[in-house]
Amino acid sequence: MTNDRMQGIVFRIIRVCGILGVVAALSFAGRRAAADDAPKPWVVPDDAKEVKNPLQPTPENLSAAEQLYTDNCTLCHGEKGAGDGPGAKAFKVKPADFTDAKMMKMETDGALFWKMSEGRGPMVSWKDVLTEKERWQLVLYLRKLGKDAAK
Repeated sequence: MTNDRMQGIVFRIIRVCGILGVVAALSFAGRRAAADDAPKPWVVPDDAKEVKNPLQPTPENLSAAEQLYTDNCTLCHGEKGAGDGPGAKAFKVKPADFTDAKMMKMETDGALFWKMSEGRGPMVSWKDVLTEKERWQLVLYLRKLGKDAAK
């Protein structure tokens, strides 16, 4: 095994441990919240909704996004994007289901990008963790998950 490959594996393990720590902390905080905290609509600013994805769904972008999704999103959103990851059980509100065609049709690329960038509740903000390009690549991949589920 090459040194670069080993470093990559170590980095992924550290990243997953960090994400698990965040999930555990959020789970604890969520359990302490009042029982009447019903999920409120996640309102995206109109100007954010209108932003277009500057990237195309090329094989390179989708491949990079698949790895990003695996490393950062499957814990809560699940392998196929159905909101059924192992970490999802820790939250009162189920993570978004990207295989839900009705929901995905209502979400613009700009809205998806804004939500993952800003975060809310148990959904962490990714703007200080992932680059702008990586977040746009993830938007492409979320669209792909929805199309794959429809097949």
